[in-house]
Amino acid sequence: MSKRSEPQPIPRPDGQPILDNLLTVDRTAPLQSLMQLAREQGPIFSLDMMGTPLVVVSGAELVAELCDETHFDKAVHGPLRRVRAIAGDGLFTADTRAPNWGKAHRLLMPTFSQQAMLDYLPMMTDVASQLCLKWQRLNADEDIDVVHDMTALALDTIGLCGFGYRFNSFYRQDFHPFIDALTRTLETSMVRRGLPFEDIVLRRRIAQVERDAAYMNGLVDEMIRERRRNADDQAPGDLLGYMLSGVDKLTGERL
Repeated sequence: MSKRSEPQPIPRPDGQPILDNLLTVDRTAPLQSLMQLAREQGPIFSLDMMGTPLVVVSGAELVAELCDETHFDKAVHGPLRRVRAIAGDGLFTADTRAPNWGKAHRLLMPTFSQQAMLDYLPMMTDVASQLCLKWQRLNADEDIDVVHDMTALALDTIGLCGFGYRFNSFYRQDFHPFIDALTRTLETSMVRRGLPFEDIVLRRRIAQVERDAAYMNGLVDEMIRERRRNADDQAPGDLLGYMLSGVDKLTGERL
């Protein structure tokens, strides 16, 4: 009978005094920076963010193990906890033991099935064709802002498939105000660390987040009101339609 090997400490790259690994990841290219760290440190490594530990895992086998719901649970902490203060009890921000999360999880699981993806395909193709048309109309000497256009592609697809709402990013010079508000909110949530006097230093950004949250909530509320006003029409096969009409089989309740 083989003896189990002794557990080994998780590798961690060298950091700086006080800041630890806060500057270890390149903020201008975070994904590429993490990939390089994985090559140097191995498939599991840790970072110390000024006293806050962060374990990074890469590789298909290890990621599949971490995604096993029978062994691990979703953790709502750090930036996600700060987003919860704005977004409320949502799928990404609620604890998995919360009744609302269980109800929403069970109700929305079918909307991410293979058949559901086929139903979304025409809407996805609609948005992708707008991007292709924009690029086709550019002159040969014009630059393409790939980051901007890929962000627009992702968010316009989510808006159309999720709520039947068109942000029309490819017909604007800038993003839709909702996208700007969402981006600012997420950036501020990531910046806040719970440090002393942080609310004073970030008071302008926090005040902007409050205005952005009010705007986003108002727009989504109007989408819901509009959909309910037209409830007799054929409901589009988007997430909002499922959320308004679906019934949780376990509780018999709607969202």
